[in-house]
Amino acid sequence: MRYAILLLVLVILTGIFGPQTLFVVDETQLAIVTRFGDPVRDSISNPGLYVKTPFVDRVTYFDKRRTLFDAPPDALLTEDKKRLIIDAYAIAMITDPLLFFKTVRTPEGAATRGTDIINSDLRKEIANDLQAEIIRTRRGAIMESVRDTVAPKLDEFGVSTVDVRIKRADFPDEIADSIYERMRAERKRKADAERAEGAKQDLELRASVDRRATIILAEAERYANVTRGEGEAQAIAILASALDQDPEFYAFQRSLDAYKIAFAENTTMVLPASSSLLQFLQSPHGLDNGTDTPATPESTSGLARMEAMAREFLSSRLELDGAEPILTRAEVVVWEDPSLGCPDPDGVYAEVIVPGYSLLFELDGTSYEVHSNSDGTQMIDCTS
Repeated sequence: MRYAILLLVLVILTGIFGPQTLFVVDETQLAIVTRFGDPVRDSISNPGLYVKTPFVDRVTYFDKRRTLFDAPPDALLTEDKKRLIIDAYAIAMITDPLLFFKTVRTPEGAATRGTDIINSDLRKEIANDLQAEIIRTRRGAIMESVRDTVAPKLDEFGVSTVDVRIKRADFPDEIADSIYERMRAERKRKADAERAEGAKQDLELRASVDRRATIILAEAERYANVTRGEGEAQAIAILASALDQDPEFYAFQRSLDAYKIAFAENTTMVLPASSSLLQFLQSPHGLDNGTDTPATPESTSGLARMEAMAREFLSSRLELDGAEPILTRAEVVVWEDPSLGCPDPDGVYAEVIVPGYSLLFELDGTSYEVHSNSDGTQMIDCTS
């Protein structure tokens, strides 16, 4: 009966005084117990149920997890006397809640003191570096240096520094436009250099291709000229062979060539009655030999032979190189004296009948007349 009464009393006292006597610390918290504002025991870092003096002791809790100390952006001066807007922060955690309580009292006080320390050390470090280095290469080294410098100072507050980071490092607004303009100009310069290099390579490639194309064309032209020359040589050989086989047909074919050149579309020609062309059109069997009878095969063959001899004579006399005169008229005639129809004003000739030929050639708009005897041993240029 006595134990039951004691248990009942204990339960009543626990219900009345329990909230003032017992407190709980969970795994995310640190705690200290103070009496009239002064700590009365060591800090509590392990989770569990603890006892304090009711109505006298007070429990203060702190967050055991990492805390962000975010410093406001500030304009800092670099070693080369240029300003940068630096926005940095630190990550820390409370490791000694009793020391933390004695020095800064509250997390708000710790944030104020911590950001002041971070800004001060960051300002000193930035002042030792050039602007370009901070932006391009030195940011990591700066953060490590500031972290190593800040850590001992925050340890004095019972706070362990985990890391220090720079969120951004920007140019001040008043110079940002000029900086960006210089950056654009630099990028344009590099782009222009790349385009110029590309244009240079393009010209080199085009020049190389043009040179190769020129060589190929020259080789092709040389081969074509050689082939053309060989063809012409074969054609001349075939033509000479054909001339030996049938001189009459050769004369007929050459006359057709001459007529093809002489006659154009809708051409009207006025010819004298003695014209060999008219005689040929009237009597296609051969040229008139001055009588009413057709020219004999012998006269036609003689004309063909004489045309070749006269052409060679005229080419040699005019020193022609490649150009060939065109026969426009060929006649069998009888000369009254050895002058062959082209007498020398100072000469004296015997009245001797000389059978022969009269041939008219055309070259570059100029007419050339050649007279000869019947066997071609005497040949005269009678061009007036």
